[in-house]
Formats: sequence, C-alpha cells, structure tokens
Amino acid sequence: MKSEDIKPIEEVEELPDSWWYRVYLGVIITTILVISALWAFSRYFSS
Repeated sequence: MKSEDIKPIEEVEELPDSWWYRVYLGVIITTILVISALWAFSRYFSS
C-alpha cells in the first residue's frame, strides 16, 4: 500500500454547545421534578 492509498480517519463533527446546554437543563429540571414527586408521595403516604 502506498501512503497515498490510506485515507485519513474522518473527524466526527461535534454538536454545538447550545445543544448540550439544553440537554443539561433538561436533565436538571427532570431531576428536580422527580425528587419533588418522591418527596410529595412520601409526605402523603407517611400520614
């Protein structure tokens, strides 16, 4: 094989930061909602 026949590995294009910020925000909001729901259920069933 000649060095001309070897193709370089194509670099994967990374997603923009704004998309990742939306993902992080969605994870944080979902976590807060789940914790709040668990807290509310525990208060309701403890009495």
